[in-house]
Amino acid sequence: MMDVDLLRPGTVPISPDTILWFEFLLNPGLLEKHISKSCPDPSPTDLMIKFMSINLDQKDSDVKIIDPEQLENGTVTRKWSHKSVALKILSLKVAAHLKWNLDILERKLPLPMQLTFLQDLFYVTGDVMVEIPSLLEFPLESVSDQLLFTIVLYHRWILRAIINRAFNSKPNKAHMIHLPGIQDTSFFYLGVPPTLIDEIMRKIEMQTSHSLEVLNKVLQMPNLKPKILTFDTFQILTEDTTEIKQNWENMRSISVEEFTCQIHYDLATFHMLREEYTMVKYHVFLAKELFDTLETKETLLYCRIQKENLEGYCHASDIKIPGTILGLTQQFHASVKDQYCNIVEILEKDNKQREIPMIYRDNLELDIQGGLINRRMVASKDLLLKIQCLNLVRKVLDGDVVQNNFLTELKSPESKGLDVLLSSFDNALVSPSPTDRKRISRYFLYLVMMVGIPELPKHLLSSEKYRGLFTPDELNEIDREGSSGDLDLPPLLLNDDWGVSLTTYTQSPRFKMADLERQLTLSYDPDEIRKILINLDGKNPTNPPWRVSSRWELPIPLQSVVMALPRSLYQDFAYILLAKTRELVTCKDFAGAKVLLTALEQDTKREKNSQNPMNPMYKLLKLISWEYILVDIWSYLNSVPPGQLSEGEASKLVEDCKQCLGSLQATDQVIPRQEVIEYCTVFLLNMGEWEYLANLEKRWSHCEFSSAISVVCQDVVKFKGSKKFPREAWDMILQAFGPNRDQPLKRSSSGANASGNFNKDLMANISGTLSRLREPTALSVVISLLTRLHNVLRDEPSLELYTQHLTLWPASIPNSNSYNIRTIAEFLFQLLTQALKFYPTNVSWLRVMGDLNFVLGYYESAIKYYLETIMVSSDLFSQQVPRPLQSVYWRMIKCCAHLQCYTQATVLCQFLEEVNYGLAFKMASSDHKTVATADAMDAYYHCIWDVTILEFLIHLHSKRGEHHRKQLAIKIIGLLELNSNNNEEIQREAANIHEPLIEKWERQIFRFQ
Repeated sequence: MMDVDLLRPGTVPISPDTILWFEFLLNPGLLEKHISKSCPDPSPTDLMIKFMSINLDQKDSDVKIIDPEQLENGTVTRKWSHKSVALKILSLKVAAHLKWNLDILERKLPLPMQLTFLQDLFYVTGDVMVEIPSLLEFPLESVSDQLLFTIVLYHRWILRAIINRAFNSKPNKAHMIHLPGIQDTSFFYLGVPPTLIDEIMRKIEMQTSHSLEVLNKVLQMPNLKPKILTFDTFQILTEDTTEIKQNWENMRSISVEEFTCQIHYDLATFHMLREEYTMVKYHVFLAKELFDTLETKETLLYCRIQKENLEGYCHASDIKIPGTILGLTQQFHASVKDQYCNIVEILEKDNKQREIPMIYRDNLELDIQGGLINRRMVASKDLLLKIQCLNLVRKVLDGDVVQNNFLTELKSPESKGLDVLLSSFDNALVSPSPTDRKRISRYFLYLVMMVGIPELPKHLLSSEKYRGLFTPDELNEIDREGSSGDLDLPPLLLNDDWGVSLTTYTQSPRFKMADLERQLTLSYDPDEIRKILINLDGKNPTNPPWRVSSRWELPIPLQSVVMALPRSLYQDFAYILLAKTRELVTCKDFAGAKVLLTALEQDTKREKNSQNPMNPMYKLLKLISWEYILVDIWSYLNSVPPGQLSEGEASKLVEDCKQCLGSLQATDQVIPRQEVIEYCTVFLLNMGEWEYLANLEKRWSHCEFSSAISVVCQDVVKFKGSKKFPREAWDMILQAFGPNRDQPLKRSSSGANASGNFNKDLMANISGTLSRLREPTALSVVISLLTRLHNVLRDEPSLELYTQHLTLWPASIPNSNSYNIRTIAEFLFQLLTQALKFYPTNVSWLRVMGDLNFVLGYYESAIKYYLETIMVSSDLFSQQVPRPLQSVYWRMIKCCAHLQCYTQATVLCQFLEEVNYGLAFKMASSDHKTVATADAMDAYYHCIWDVTILEFLIHLHSKRGEHHRKQLAIKIIGLLELNSNNNEEIQREAANIHEPLIEKWERQIFRFQ
């Protein structure tokens, strides 16, 4: 579909409602009418971009310098063409309509366009052409009202640009801007180069001190009378205009409070970014005072402050707001800052309101625990226990899993912990909800039944408040647990004075270190691993912690980058987390592996010089991101059925794989390791990204086979395999399985010499690719390729394998006697086993699996797959078997003959399109002692409906003296004769006879795999 620009003439067809850009020049009232709509299309900012982009088409010859001496001051008075000035005025009128809202302008306009907008504003209001960002010197006391407005807006924008850059590190989305006649500029604005953005920001940062100085001077001006530019201030030019002049009388006065409030707020935000808290508090206090006076006004023309944000700054600056009550989270942070004053009361309130995030409460518990252990803080002995109990209550009420080591202390009779715990629950039991009551009762039952706290049952049964939580049966259980503890124990067990002197044992440092190493081996929690490494740090310099386990091995690229890091705690942490990631992947715990990689990535980003491409930290970040992709691919490959990814997850992973493979073409020093490349390539093959793989550069040998298969898949899907012979995939298979592996063959498609080493690498790559295939079309293509190669090498029509797409491949190869057909059969067998694991009802693959087992002499397995083929193709024998599968019966008969199951072969002869009586009589005449019992014979004879075969059996059994079987055959003929429509009905019911036949064979004769 053609992308038609609604603001550009010449792109036909054009709707009658379409407004072209030059119509705004010809009709003065059209602009205000358009942008005053509720949802104008194009939007006001799109109009600004269009007007400014057309201005870029202005030729240098149209600009004349009036006063060259002004170059020395950085400002130049110039004269633009009427068209250019008219477009500038239109753009500024739109900005005035938006009330000069920098939030909108900064979000919607690309950074270079923002510069253009400010330059145009200086040109119109000050009649000067300025190059910004640059140092602009103006006498604030004598400038006009319109220029003062522009100066303040510009310097506010300088500070805000730095703030936006700090909080929005990602580049803005590309803006589709059509620039007539200027190709380079159009390309420039379609995607602003990051280097240009960095250069602009570098210049802006050089102006910050000057902008701070100017804005502070404005705040100190004694006779400040601010005015803002309005929509009617700017006069639209017409064809009759002879003098370019704006109506400054239409500027609108605003209060000094509104004007300075906005400036104070912007200054406070900037100082907050720079962590200059004294200045923050000063400006926030003044901004809050001014804003309170402005709240009574109905509309604000200039000030864009959000009340919530300003109050947030007040709280951060510790400025008290009269009449406001701090939330529990703010009270919590204030208490932590004030040495935990009233922290217990705050947590008790939060157990009712549940406002404070649990992560804050957990960190508080850890901080106090660490401070008490390291003696960095002084607090009451019960403070930690109270906080632990209150946090436990909050987790119980939230329904979270509760794991607290301090519960073991509650078992001690001397401990006050049980009283503290119960008092914590008392506060939560004041008007609890039914859910809260249920969760509390369950937790108390857990403490009574599982933890076994001695005094707890007595407390629960003695309090009416707690008794009401439980059912009568539960109260009986609690009573039983409480009374079971009142056992009469011998005095010897109650007395610890046995006349044996006590011996004090001390743990040796080696024992402690061994215990830490054991914990390190067993832990998969990043925070716990970090704590263990801190405790191990420096205790054994000759043996780093990552040597604790012999299983902790990393691939060479990962190991070399980690070992290149400076010897430190971080190096050990990175090595162990990467090693444990591979452990979890081996156990198929992919979610846990991603948790470890995420923790390592976050720690690496916090390290110094992590953004420096020459630093090992930067390389490690790259490798971690690729390991994350690899874990996601492993997770996908281990899902049954395959493709358990949402559309968003799949598209993101596809893009990540393409970026990873794209880094091979880049000049970056860090490239993905071979395993990652191979997995990314096969994943894209499974996702159907065949066109991308087909165009992938072939200089990486581990991408060649996937690329070749992608070409065939494209041909099969688009052209039904009739476009051309896929020589590349065929030649690669021949080369991988071919003879003379130690001798160089022909050159590969990548230009590399196909030496013995390359041959081995190619075989390894093909083997890895086959084991990771999941996409049905790709599987069908490779199965047909190996099947064709197997047929060509065996060259026996009676033992051919049948499947789809065989005609894609040649019917002969040179030196066929030099290939190892057994190796090819093993590869095909493994591939079919894998394919049927994920797609167990694929008729073509079931049949070729049966054929392969038949050719290899595994007749029991061959019959199993042939029967499954017929079952699936006939919808569990409810339909006629398709004609192309009729030949399967011949091979089933041969399998039965090889297994000496002649009665079963006789039954199968009836399923041929034309019954082969000679073969049936031969099978029936053969030794049939493989049928175990008379009951089994009855079952099979009831599966024979062909009268000719039954008559032959009567004659055969009469001749042999087998009267029971003769009578059985006569009985079946009699049953058939009772049905007048026996031929048609029996043929219709023939499919239903398969099912008991299969059950009997599986149960009595064959030992199916």
